[in-house]
Formats: sequence, structure tokens, C-alpha cells
Amino acid sequence: MRKGIWNLVAGVWLGAAACGGGGGAECALDADCPTGRYCAVGTCTYDCAVDGQCAQGYRCDPARGRCVEGCTRTHGGVEACDGLDNDCDGLSDEDFPRLGTACQNGGCPAGVWACAADGSGERCTGPLPAPDDPTCDGRDEDCDGATDEDAPAQPCPLQLGLCLGSSAACARGTYPACDYGPDFTADRDDTCDRLDSDCDGATDEDALRLEPEAGAQAGDGQDNNCNGLTDEPGGVMVPVPGRPGVWIDAYESTVFERADCAGARYGEASDDYPPGFPAEGEATVQLHACSLAGLVPSGHLSWYRALRACEAQGKRLCRGDEWSAACSGDGVLLFPYGGMFVTRVCNDPIGGPQAPSACGDYPGCASLARAQDMSGNLAEWLDQLTEDADLPTHRLVGGYHHLCELCVNGAACRPCDLSPGGDDRIDLEEVLRCPISDDREQRFPPEAVRPTLGGRCCLGGL
Repeated sequence: MRKGIWNLVAGVWLGAAACGGGGGAECALDADCPTGRYCAVGTCTYDCAVDGQCAQGYRCDPARGRCVEGCTRTHGGVEACDGLDNDCDGLSDEDFPRLGTACQNGGCPAGVWACAADGSGERCTGPLPAPDDPTCDGRDEDCDGATDEDAPAQPCPLQLGLCLGSSAACARGTYPACDYGPDFTADRDDTCDRLDSDCDGATDEDALRLEPEAGAQAGDGQDNNCNGLTDEPGGVMVPVPGRPGVWIDAYESTVFERADCAGARYGEASDDYPPGFPAEGEATVQLHACSLAGLVPSGHLSWYRALRACEAQGKRLCRGDEWSAACSGDGVLLFPYGGMFVTRVCNDPIGGPQAPSACGDYPGCASLARAQDMSGNLAEWLDQLTEDADLPTHRLVGGYHHLCELCVNGAACRPCDLSPGGDDRIDLEEVLRCPISDDREQRFPPEAVRPTLGGRCCLGGL
């Protein structure tokens, strides 16, 4: 038997061995040699039987007995999912047959199986489900088959009246416009139902009707004209802006014989009040102030007469601040109808008939509170004393009347206190260019009786 030698240069074992049981047999291919041998220069030979007989970086191919360029065992020779031939069998990751095939994490979109970063096994590359689905974005973030089910409802912009507590739920990845319900009416609340239907903090403010609660309505316990009062006496009243719980007559007072605004009327054309209803002192006859459209208001009222007529209806004369708030919208406007004086809008001395007109004949002469004729027509007594020390008992009036006898500020929405030398002493001739009588001051003795002096009542607030 021949002995071979180790070729340190080539890294192969050059040995002679019997081919097929005999010596010297010739070969042309490795297949011509038995298992464990290969054909080298026409002779069947072998390099190794085990890996240890091969040089560094080589391994033994036992089927051929030949040292071939090989691998280093890793991961303890146990195949890991890392793209390497850890057991040096010529295959990589063969223990993980699912690699590259489709997969899903829960109900999430599909991915493929891939090796984990630490080589410990496979992982699905598809997205992982979130703990919940709190974002309104149309995505199933927790992969449970439902979309945005955990997205919270958003509060709606309007949160007053019928809209209190309203919210919008996420739908198809977005928040829809708020649905405030079938009773909501945007920018208008004209149903007399004691509900804030337009959600602006006011109730039935567009449903107010300038109609008296008379006849059967006067005692039915209902707010039939939507002014916030139930069965109010003496005609039509409107709320005073900025004065909760205070109402003012919509029209100047017409004095009637009866509380239900029936019977004889007084003071429209002359001082025809009965003797038992004097300008001052005690009265033995009770007459009643009514706030009604289409009637000429009663003049020739002293302060005492105006007060008695209001009190007979369970009302009172208005304070100056209440009267001004009802006229100006609580300071919004200078005149009932706007910021500048305009002739013929109210019954003024320039374009008017030089006589009192029926209440409501000048529809443009309405304040924001819907009180009529607070400029023009008659001057109206107020429950307010002048601050003039020289005239301590005189009362103020509001409203610039049709004969141009008051200062220009009387045309505006505030009573005018003409203290001696005060800034309010302005000639109407200069400002309004109208005839001037000798009496231009808005203060009179309470017993004064003039055709141009009338009244208007207030209710509540005291």
C-alpha cells in the first residue's frame, strides 16, 4: 500500500490508495472513484475523513474525502434564523421554511415572514395592532375589523339652550357637521316654546309678538306673545336689554276707564280726565294705562296721573336707566333707530304732522328692544328727580316730542338733566334747525299738565 504525503501548499492530501480494491487503477472523473475518494491526476485519492484533517477555512467533504472551501460553525452548530449556514451543511435557515411567505399580525394588513433581528426565529413584517383605535383617521389601528371605534366624540361649537351637551361622533375618518336635533333653528328662535332653539342663550327672542294678551289669553296662564310674561296686564310689554326681570311697555300709555283696556279713553285730544283724577293730590277715580298699537297716546298727563295709571295695572313708572336701555339697546345706539338723527323716522317736529300720532304709525321708530316711539311723539314721565338743587321736586322726562320743546338729547336715548350751565344746554335751532319754544328743558314740576307730556310703564326689577 502506498503512503501519501500532505501537500501543505495546495492544502490537499496527496496519497495513493487502491482504487476499487486494487492499486494503480486509472480514473478520469470523481465518479470513477469509490465513496470517500476523488480523482486526482488519474488516480483515486483522498484528503480527509473528518474536518479536523483540513486546513483553516476548509472542511471535509466526506463523500469525496476531499478538503473543500468550507464554513465555520456558528450558533453552536444549531441552525439560527440569520441567513447563515450555522451547521455548515451547505444550507442556510433551512429550519425556517415559512420565510418569505405571506403573514398577518391579528387582523392587520399582510406582510411576510422574516428573520427576527436577534436570529431567534421568524417574525411577521406586517404592522402590529395598537392597544386601541383612538384617532379619527379612517384606519383600523388595533386591527380588530372596526375603524376609529375608540375615537372620542368632539363637543359641538354651540353649547347653550337645546345644544347643551351636543357632540359629533367620528364617521368614516372625519368628524361631520354637528347635528343639533330636529328642533334646532340656526340664527332664529321664532317659536314661542320657552326653548332656546338657536342656542344663543336667549329664549324665544325672535318669537316676540307685539300683541296684547287680551280676552281669553289674559287669564290662561300662558305666555302667548313670548315676551317672558304670563298674562301681563295693560297691553304689550317688551324685555329691557341688560335688565333681567324688567319689562317696559312697547307703546306710550293710552289711559282707559277699565283695566282690560276698554271703556272711555282720556287725554288724547284735551285734558278731559274726570275731576276724580286730578293732576296732583289724591284721586277718587282709578284709570288705567294701556300699551296698544293704533291709538293716539294720552297727553295732558302730570307725573301723578302717569304714576297712578301705571300702578292701576300693577306696574310703575320707569327709572331713567331702564328707559334709556330700552331705547338704546343698553348703550348700543344713540337714537332708537341708529347712531345719527334722521328726520321723519320718528314723529319729529321737522317732518312730522306737528301733532301726536297713533302708536306704531312710525314703524322705523322702534328700538332694538322693539319699543316704539321712544323718540318723537310725546315726552314720557320718569320716576326720577332732577339733580338740580334749585328745583329739587322737578321730575325728568324721556323722549324728544313732536313740538320741539326739549333739548336735542331728548331725541336721543337718554333723559336730559339740564343743570344750570351744563353741557346739555344745546339750542335745537342750532342742532335740528327747528322752531324753538321758550321751554326746552326736560324737567317739569310733577303736577305739570301739557299736551306733550305722556307716560310709559315698566314692570319688575324692584
